[in-house]
Amino acid sequence: MLNIPKQFSSFKFIRPIQWPEIFDAWRSGEARQESWKRHWEERGFGSWDEWRTEYAKPFQPETLNWFLYEISDPTREFPEIYCVPSKSWIEKAYGGKITKQFKDIAGDPIIKDNNKIIAIKNDFPKKTMLTGLLCGEKIVLVEGMHRAAALATWDSKVPFNSKIYMAIAEWNKEIPIIGGNYKK
Repeated sequence: MLNIPKQFSSFKFIRPIQWPEIFDAWRSGEARQESWKRHWEERGFGSWDEWRTEYAKPFQPETLNWFLYEISDPTREFPEIYCVPSKSWIEKAYGGKITKQFKDIAGDPIIKDNNKIIAIKNDFPKKTMLTGLLCGEKIVLVEGMHRAAALATWDSKVPFNSKIYMAIAEWNKEIPIIGGNYKK
């Protein structure tokens, strides 16, 4: 179990979780989506597994101790979480910083006008797991950017009825830049 910062008061520890189970959850959520298939093929990868393994490599996920948390108030919590430190999001949304909190980019067109985020809001999964790193007092997302952005910008007048989980590991090093890997 991790020492989750007090501001994330709706995070409830469920159990330890192993990296293969987390990676399997990524696979079941993405591998059959045509948009992700185009994404990895454009980057020269032969499969979803090959692409996502390379994506995760900078934070050496198989060496970390992972813990699963349920988040009972995700629409309150996610604006405070830090966004995925990926090359493409750094270039498109963070003004060159490694990451920013969702609340700081929520009004930007890349979030509010993003068709994928809008579609997720219109049909949010009934149960989903995201992945993050605990970096001191910060929780930094490493997988689930579009779902997390949907949560961070959720309309308070719209009921939210899904179960949200996050696999989290402690990270005491500089936050790595992930993604942006090409085989071509």
